[in-house]
Amino acid sequence: MNAIDTACAAGQAGSMDAGDGAAAKRDRQRRFLCAVDPDAVLLDDFHVLIEAARARSRERERARDRKAPLRVLLLGYTGAGNTGADLRTIETIRQLRSLFADRRLELTVFALGGLLDHPALRSVRVFTPRSDYFPDALSEAMDDFDVVLNVEGSTYTSKFSDALAALLIGGVGLAAAHGRIACAYGVDAGAMTERLTRFATQTADGVDIVCRSRGAGERLRTLGVTAAPGADTAWRFRAAPGSCPPLPARHAVLCPNNPFWWPVQTNVRRALELDVAGAQSPLRYGPLSFHTWDDLRAARYAAYKRSFAAIAEGLKRRGYAPVFVAMERLDRAACEEIAALLPFDAPVVARGEHSLDAVVATLEHAQWNVTTRYHASVMSIANRVPVVGVSMDSRIDQLFAENELGDWALSCDEKGFEQSVLERIDAGIGPKLDELRERYVQIANRELRTFAQMGERLKAIIDQES
Repeated sequence: MNAIDTACAAGQAGSMDAGDGAAAKRDRQRRFLCAVDPDAVLLDDFHVLIEAARARSRERERARDRKAPLRVLLLGYTGAGNTGADLRTIETIRQLRSLFADRRLELTVFALGGLLDHPALRSVRVFTPRSDYFPDALSEAMDDFDVVLNVEGSTYTSKFSDALAALLIGGVGLAAAHGRIACAYGVDAGAMTERLTRFATQTADGVDIVCRSRGAGERLRTLGVTAAPGADTAWRFRAAPGSCPPLPARHAVLCPNNPFWWPVQTNVRRALELDVAGAQSPLRYGPLSFHTWDDLRAARYAAYKRSFAAIAEGLKRRGYAPVFVAMERLDRAACEEIAALLPFDAPVVARGEHSLDAVVATLEHAQWNVTTRYHASVMSIANRVPVVGVSMDSRIDQLFAENELGDWALSCDEKGFEQSVLERIDAGIGPKLDELRERYVQIANRELRTFAQMGERLKAIIDQES
């Protein structure tokens, strides 16, 4: 038996006990670390803790003193270097401060990384867990908050990670079970594994779910989960003046990523083996998780990069200077690999190296945008920048189709999609461009109104309960 097996042997008899004692917590964590399928254990543990809290039948503090601070936990993907996730959190912070200007607010953000490169993110508290294991850390923190908002968009989906979805869905589920105000705020829903579907339906009671698209709401309702219509929370964001990097005036933005290495899955044994050997893996994501990869995915990714390179060359021929934008730190490798295929130099504006404001400003000042990133589409439409979506899942498809822009989106799996993208750009040059931009204004104004209505709805719930 090697060192890893020895370390795990003690945890094989881990308990499913929902107790909050130190021994129960240690057992849960050992069971997770030693499981063949840790993500399944994570879902189970969240569910057990939620059911235990429900069984205690704790009630909301309906007679709460309004002079006391309103304590809000913003649960999401903040700080990991994902621009869209951070934009959502920033605009939620701003909205809450406006809505509750007459009350003292204590805002705390659950951060999954330390990249808090915007004043709004640095202006709030950062959640400090008292346990290493997320289900226990969130469960024991519920007494510290009156309201828990899930502010991440990609929530009810297995596209990226069942573990992340468990954290988001389980976090608001725990809040509701503990008698707190719980809301999933402007979220999306896509394809889910059977186990995540089951978890989502089991933990939805008491959670106010607001979806950012009709398609997302319809998916949840088919599962018997009630969802109200809403908007994405990022539409109002604008970059700080003067934050755009020095770029050619007629630049076109390309926002690629690697659409094919999802989902991320927890693999504790693989992580320990790498650590013991002092080795690294390009597929490692965080301390315990890994991207999914095989020869077929590699071939699809290679074709995707060639197509994006061809689009960059086509834009160059049309008089636009191509600029690659890494909306998430993870995207930088894709941007640089595609740029390396070009016969000319193309700059890369990457989150982490460049600030959040610089990334968004690059989008705002572009002549065109070709993107696989959802929030790059949102920022382009909000700023009247014509955009073509190269979709990796239902999010861009829904955004475009539900706004009568379906012709401007296509799949990243479409063979030779560069021709379709360039045809759309050619079709949009001239009088049609003014029509398209006017359509964008209408879309953005409607989304902003809907976001404001979401805020008033949330305020009414909070005022009623506190």
